[in-house]
Amino acid sequence: MVLDRVQKIQDDGYAFPYHYVAEYKRGFSQCYNFPWGINYAATLEFLRDRLKKESFESLIDVGCGDGRIAKEVQTNFKNKVVEGVDYSSRSINLARALNEEGTYHNLNIIEEQLPRRYDIALLIEVFEHIPPELGDSFLQAVANLLKDGGTLLLTVPHGNMPTEDKHYRHFTVETLSSCLAPYFNIVEIIPFEKIDWRKDFIDTILTNKLFILNSMKLKNILYRYYKKHLFHVTDEKTCKRIYIKAQKR
Repeated sequence: MVLDRVQKIQDDGYAFPYHYVAEYKRGFSQCYNFPWGINYAATLEFLRDRLKKESFESLIDVGCGDGRIAKEVQTNFKNKVVEGVDYSSRSINLARALNEEGTYHNLNIIEEQLPRRYDIALLIEVFEHIPPELGDSFLQAVANLLKDGGTLLLTVPHGNMPTEDKHYRHFTVETLSSCLAPYFNIVEIIPFEKIDWRKDFIDTILTNKLFILNSMKLKNILYRYYKKHLFHVTDEKTCKRIYIKAQKR
């Protein structure tokens, strides 16, 4: 079916499932709050800037979830092969629905293989979701997705933070390096996201029980301040997360 101009406007609106935002069963709401949003947006920019330093033609986002990161890579790096893989059929169905031009695989990489190898693998906030007893098998499977000498870009929560219910474990640079050592040579380590009362204050200003900040000007001021003063850290002791760049052995 070929859509006319008016139909196209409505169809474009389904880039995001906005009808699911409004709520009445648990009390009225017309907003969905993503309390980790400022961290996530800054991380997307951070990854984009790291990828700009890499020479690659193909990339796989392992544990891609709903496909947001893969979509960002596609948007910023045209004419590259960018794919995602996740064992969750629900998340892959959502990724396919929200990113029609993307390629997403629904499989468990420990048990099944993809048909090609990639220059870069992303593992962004994923390894903490893997049971520790499967950690070695999982990292070997990630390495198998890469070409010889391929690059892994990885982030995980630091052990400075309490382990969340949906996580099996958090890491230090030492424990994470030990996990990676059999399969990867570590090239770069960056602790990031500072533990600081100012971040808690920003979170409260952005959204709380009384209001959600809607001023774009003020939100951008807070976002720029966060990126400049609170995203990067110099000491692992004050970080919430770890970024590692590693090369396949």
